[in-house]
Amino acid sequence: MFIFAHVFCGALISLGFWHLTNDRRALPICIFGAILPDLFDKFSALLIPGLLGGGRTICHSLAFFAIVLLFGILIWQYGHTLLGIAFACAILSHQILDAMWNLTSTWFYPLFGAFPTYMIPDYVGHYFWLEISNPSEWVFGCVSLILIVAWYMSIPKNHKKLMTPLQTTHTRFVAVCLLGVMSVYFLFFGLAAIPGAFFAPTYDPVTDVMAGIIAMCGAIVFLKWQMFPVRQ
Repeated sequence: MFIFAHVFCGALISLGFWHLTNDRRALPICIFGAILPDLFDKFSALLIPGLLGGGRTICHSLAFFAIVLLFGILIWQYGHTLLGIAFACAILSHQILDAMWNLTSTWFYPLFGAFPTYMIPDYVGHYFWLEISNPSEWVFGCVSLILIVAWYMSIPKNHKKLMTPLQTTHTRFVAVCLLGVMSVYFLFFGLAAIPGAFFAPTYDPVTDVMAGIIAMCGAIVFLKWQMFPVRQ
């Protein structure tokens, strides 16, 4: 998947931990965890193409997730916070959404040898075009922005309302409609194993199903809307 799908999935994961811990720091931490594998691995591919040129290497491996999870458990044990585990879960969500089980040499590194290396011509331009050519990314990007703004406004010192109650209702309605339509569309194309879905023409059927599930979860969240508990 691409960057905004990962961002939105990280935001959804953060809401669960936020409700569990009443700690609003979960949202930025989970979003960062959800995009860290691409940030690190793709930047590494540009710096060391001969060794890490695949773009899905170190941070896309289960070994990396296991190390982060171990630190998360230690933080929970001694720091009494689940934020480290939330961060690890966000990283794992990225690996699952990228269907890393199809790249066994990477996901199970180092059991099957070195990372596969290759370099795509016009590396940055290639991924930028894939990003903007997926309408699903526009939707995931917009609804992620809504969640981030709502998170920012949940901070007590940021008490000023950016939208009226009517505007908030309209925003909810649009988000639910977009995510709902997209979830049905993705699930239909994925379950029917039909390639070339309009919302993401480069996705395979398995990725379509995962994107549909994320969109459906997002629609449910926006229907409920009371997603941000406020620490007193």
